[in-house]
Amino acid sequence: MAYFLVRIAVNALAVAITVALMPSIQLAPDVDNRLITILVYLVLGGLFGLINAFIRPLVLLITGSLVIWTMGLFTFLINGLLFYLLSYLAPILMVISYPGILSIIIAGAIMAVTVTILEGVFGLDSPVIDGAGRSKFYWRWFGLLPKDRRNRIVDNLRLMQVYATIRRYGIDLIVGATPLAGFRRSMQRIIYRDKEIVTEENAPRMVRLMLQDLGPTYVKLGQMIASRSEILPPEWEIELNKLQSEVAPFPYEEAERIIDSELGAPPQEVFSTFADEPFAAASMAQVYQASLISGEDVVVKVQRPDIDVTVRGDLNVMRDVVATLEKRAKWARNLGLGGMVAEFAENVTEELDYQIEAYNARRLKSMMSEFDYVSIPAIYGSYCTSKVITMDFMQGVKMTRVEEMDAAGIDRQELARKLIRAMNKQVLLDGFFHGDPHPGNVLVNLDTGQIVFLDLGMMGQMTDEQRMALFDIIWSLKFGESRDLTNVLLRLSTRYKEFDEKDLNRDVDRLVQRHVVYAEGTPDLSAVVQEALNLLYKYGLQLDRTLTIALKSLMQTEELVRTLAPGLSFLNVAVEEVQGVILDQINSDSIYEGVKQRGIRTAKNLVVNWPKWQRAAGRWAEQLESGSFSIQLDTEDLNNNIDRVNQSLTRSVRSIIVGLLLIGMLIGSAIVSLAPLQNLRFLDFLPYDVFILIFIISALLAFGYVVYSLWSAWRRKDS
Repeated sequence: MAYFLVRIAVNALAVAITVALMPSIQLAPDVDNRLITILVYLVLGGLFGLINAFIRPLVLLITGSLVIWTMGLFTFLINGLLFYLLSYLAPILMVISYPGILSIIIAGAIMAVTVTILEGVFGLDSPVIDGAGRSKFYWRWFGLLPKDRRNRIVDNLRLMQVYATIRRYGIDLIVGATPLAGFRRSMQRIIYRDKEIVTEENAPRMVRLMLQDLGPTYVKLGQMIASRSEILPPEWEIELNKLQSEVAPFPYEEAERIIDSELGAPPQEVFSTFADEPFAAASMAQVYQASLISGEDVVVKVQRPDIDVTVRGDLNVMRDVVATLEKRAKWARNLGLGGMVAEFAENVTEELDYQIEAYNARRLKSMMSEFDYVSIPAIYGSYCTSKVITMDFMQGVKMTRVEEMDAAGIDRQELARKLIRAMNKQVLLDGFFHGDPHPGNVLVNLDTGQIVFLDLGMMGQMTDEQRMALFDIIWSLKFGESRDLTNVLLRLSTRYKEFDEKDLNRDVDRLVQRHVVYAEGTPDLSAVVQEALNLLYKYGLQLDRTLTIALKSLMQTEELVRTLAPGLSFLNVAVEEVQGVILDQINSDSIYEGVKQRGIRTAKNLVVNWPKWQRAAGRWAEQLESGSFSIQLDTEDLNNNIDRVNQSLTRSVRSIIVGLLLIGMLIGSAIVSLAPLQNLRFLDFLPYDVFILIFIISALLAFGYVVYSLWSAWRRKDS
C-alpha cells in the first residue's frame, strides 16, 4: 500500500512540475482552491501511473527494435504519447492549449526525467533480492514456439526487462553516492518493509547482483570479465568471481519437471538415489548428486528452466545493438564488436545443448588419455539429452584452495607444470581445448593429485595453421623477438585502416622490451596479450577470434599457475613443456604412422578423382586433334562487380525519382495552400487545413530525406 501511495504522490508532483514548465499546458478547472488543485494533481498522478504501467510496456513490446535503431531516441516519442494520452483521457482536468507534436514531446521528456529523478530520491523501483529462482510462467509458453527463427515479441520483452533492471540498479548506485542516500534508504524501509532490498553502496557487489538479476546470459558475460583479472581492481575481481558459485538455485520441483520431460520419468524412477538439494548452482544449470541403478555415483546437471528462450532473446538484442553501433560509429567497427558478440553468442548457444557437451567430454577424455594426472568425467549417454547430462561424480577442490592442497601434501610447483603441459597439448598440439578454464572448472583431487576438467560446454578448436601461429606468438614472446611477433600478428589480423608498419613494429618492440626482456620478476603473459590487443585496436587490426579464445584460455591457465606457484614463469615453462610434448610425439612409430596415413590419403584422392582426370584428358586430346582449343574463364568476380554497379545506379535513380516526387509534392501543396479556394472549385469539397497538413508533411519528408541522404553519403565515405 505504501508503494502505491508514494507512486501516486511522485507522479502528481511530476505532473505539477511539467505543467509549471510548459506554458501551453494548464489545469482545466482554473480554480484558486489549493486543496482542489492538489486533488486534481493526485488524480492525474494516479492516471499517469496506470498509463505508464500498462500502455508503456505494450508500446515497447511492439516497438523495441525502433528503440534500438534510433539509439533510444524513440523513447522521446513514447514519452510524448503517454503524456498526450494523459491529457486525452482527462480533458476536464488538464488541457494542452497548443497540442503540437514538438510541445507534446518536450512535455513527455520533462515528465519522464522528473519521474526518474523523484523515483531515485524516494526509492521507488529499487532492486529487490529474490532468492526463489523461479522462471516466469510466460517463458514456457514462448518456449513452445519454433526456435529456428526470431520472435520479435520475445526479443522486445527481454529488452524491456534488461532496460528496467539496469535502470533500477543504476539509479540506486547514482543516488547512493549523493547526500540524498540516507533519505532514500529510509523511504526504502517504508516502501519495501516485507522484501529484501539491495542496500549496499558497494559498486562491485551491486554490479554482481545486477548481473545475477539480468539472468544467465549476463552472468556468463560477468564470468568472462572476471577471468581477465589483470584488468580488474582487486575488489571487482573478488566480487565478480562469486558469479561462478554464488548463484540463486531454482526449486527442486522445476528440476523434477525437466527430468521427467527429458528422460521420460521422474528422478526417483530413473535413478537409484537422487538428492533433493542441488550439489552446486551455476549460471545456466544446477547439479544434483545421484546414483545409477547399476550402482555408479554420478552427478546430474539440469539446465535452468526456460533459459533457452531468454538467452536467445538476450543474444538477439545484443546483436541488434552492436549492429546499430557499427552502422553509426567507426570506433565500433574498428573494435570488432560484431565479432566479439558473434563469438560470445556461438559459445553460449553451444552451452545450451548438453549433447554437445557430452561429445566434448568424450573427445577431450580420449585426447588426454596419455596423461594419467588428468581426469575427465565419463558420460552416461542413455541419461543425457539437450537439457540433462549425467556424468561421473568427480572428487576435487578448486585450484585456488592452496591451503587444502598443502595439507594434503600436493607439490604445487609440479601440479602447475602438469597443468601447463596438459593445456599446451590441448591448445598447441590437438587444437581442441577447454575454452573457459576458470577455477570453478578446473579441480584438484586431493587423494590422487589429478587435475579434473569440468564444464566442457565451451570448447575451442583451431586449424593446424592457427596452432602453429599461436606457438609462434609464444615463442616470440619467450625470446623477445618483436619483429617476428609483429609479423605473426599482422598475418592473423584483419586490417580496417592504413598505417605505417614501422610504427606498429616500434610499439610492439617497446611492449616486448618492457614486459618480457626487462620485466621485473617473471613475464606476465596476460599483461602482454592485453597490451598487444590494445595496440591492434589502435592500428585498426582485429585478431582472428579463434586465436582470441585460445589466448584467453592460456591467460586463465596462467592465472591458475600464478595461484599455485607464484614464482613460476608461465612463458618459460610453456615453451619447455611443449618442446617436451613434441619430442614425445616425434618417434619412429609416430613418424611411420604419419607417413602411412598421408600416403593412404593421397592414394585415396588419386583413386576417387581418377575418372574426372581421365575425362578431362580425353576432352583436351579431342580439342588438340580438331585444331581448336577452348579456354574457360571464371567471370564470377566480374559479374559481382557489374551487379554492384547496377545496384549503385538503381539506388541513384531511385533517389532522383523520390527527390523529384517530394519536390513536386512540396511545391504543389504550397501553391494550393496559398491559392484562394474559390479559384480551385474542383477541390472545394476538401477543408483548407488538409492542404496545410499536406504541405507540412511534404516539408518534413523532404527534410528527412535530405538528412538521410547526407547521412548515407557520410557513412559510405567513413566506411
